[in-house]
Amino acid sequence: MSPDSRTGQMNDASVLIRQGQYDQSLDRLVEEIFTLFPGPRNTSKVLVKPNMLGPHPPEKGVTTHPALVGAVIRVLRDQGARVMVGDNPGMSGYGRSRKAARECGLLECAGQHYENLSLSPVRIKTDSAHFQEISISRQVLEADEVINLPKLKTHCLTVLTGAVKNTFGYVVGADKMRIHAACPTPARFAEGLVDIYCIRPPELNIMDGILAMEGNGPSNGKPVFLGRVLASTNGVTLDAAAVHMLGQRPGAVPHLDVAGRRGLGETDPARIKILGEQSPVRGFGFPRTFVPGLVGIVLNRYLSRWTVTLPEIVAERCTGCGICVSHCPVEAMVLTPGGPGLDRGKCISCYCCQEMCPENAVRLSGRFLNLVQGRSRKCR
Repeated sequence: MSPDSRTGQMNDASVLIRQGQYDQSLDRLVEEIFTLFPGPRNTSKVLVKPNMLGPHPPEKGVTTHPALVGAVIRVLRDQGARVMVGDNPGMSGYGRSRKAARECGLLECAGQHYENLSLSPVRIKTDSAHFQEISISRQVLEADEVINLPKLKTHCLTVLTGAVKNTFGYVVGADKMRIHAACPTPARFAEGLVDIYCIRPPELNIMDGILAMEGNGPSNGKPVFLGRVLASTNGVTLDAAAVHMLGQRPGAVPHLDVAGRRGLGETDPARIKILGEQSPVRGFGFPRTFVPGLVGIVLNRYLSRWTVTLPEIVAERCTGCGICVSHCPVEAMVLTPGGPGLDRGKCISCYCCQEMCPENAVRLSGRFLNLVQGRSRKCR
């Protein structure tokens, strides 16, 4: 199926929000979602794309919970689909995918359907203003349908890890680092992220918001139980509904601002049709890097170079493993005899070091942002 044949889904402004638990009721919920958003799944080749950032156990709220992945697989098999399950986790190279899948429980629940997406890259041309070519997993391009299973969690660079950000997992290997280097500001990365999303917009998006993450995500935030599952055929609209549900303006999230202005989905909450659960989530804590409201829309779009929050090593937590150094796309993080150090002149505030640190030893230290944002509230 070509990308052009999928553009009809871009205008879908319906989002289903349901209460959910990690139990057998998920099968019935997934069946409801598939009925509400039907597709020709009989004999179709379907790629199930969870968020599999790294080798984190499900209770940390970092990855898509295996209970949801398993429910999707079972319902797809019952409908006669040919199922593949996989992701390109983190930026740690080709060998990390299977380890991440095993540690987060996805390898067990996927079983024979698991595929290491990093082993079959395809180099394609793009229409992006920031990169001309990119390596994408072959399964993403060849699937008849992509079912996107993002985790509802925060992200220090993109504010939200949702449906649009989860498609960054289409990108294979070191190209993730290359994209960060080519898009060195939040505004530019937002544009590049939307460019990647447009390569293959998923046909269906089911967001795991049962155990979510607040604070400085995507890997070192605080797990928080929300008990929500969201679904839509349009990833942009789904993310906008999620941000609105969490009490913020979708336009303050840079990539949703970009996608909305490109007409790729509905980002005006007043125009989104919510099916099911309508109650807002109060007190959700967004990242330290996030500036909410109308001020945030202006700062994120126009002044990102002056609203910088920098990573800082917490010496008492650091083990000197060097993961932050190996994952820095611009070599701003260096390993010295005294531990990792940051070259502030090179740092592009992509927060890959903070995202990949297994010890939560990278904290964020701000400049201008500290003056305009309030403290993160706790979910209650």
